[in-house]
Amino acid sequence: MGFEKFGRFGYVSQTKIAPLVSYLEKNQIMATRCKECGTLYFPPRADCPKCRGSEIAWVPIEGKGKLVTFTEVYFAPPAFQDSTPYLLGLAELEAGMRVFAPISNEIDRKDLKPGLELVLRSRRAGEGVFYELDSQ
Repeated sequence: MGFEKFGRFGYVSQTKIAPLVSYLEKNQIMATRCKECGTLYFPPRADCPKCRGSEIAWVPIEGKGKLVTFTEVYFAPPAFQDSTPYLLGLAELEAGMRVFAPISNEIDRKDLKPGLELVLRSRRAGEGVFYELDSQ
């Protein structure tokens, strides 16, 4: 299984981080930790840009965090034009990482403000799966 189920269409068929899709299908948010320097990454990384290590371990993260900022997207690549406008947010997770992700359509734009508590969750879209920021 590769990335063919991630989002709207596949990016690559085989990769070291292909398990991300399997975890998201099980409603698990998983990050990767570099086995050499211990740096934690979400979205998962196959290789560590900090120490250039290539050995990773999959670790669960809770996904709770606070909104830092957000933007409303009105212009997007052709495959996403039919979804505009949509919201993208930057959240700082309790684990210390910052995550850039879509914001759930169930959150009203007028309720968005820095410091709003959110959680990173998996979400299905047709036969695909992705992650988004949602209310706790």
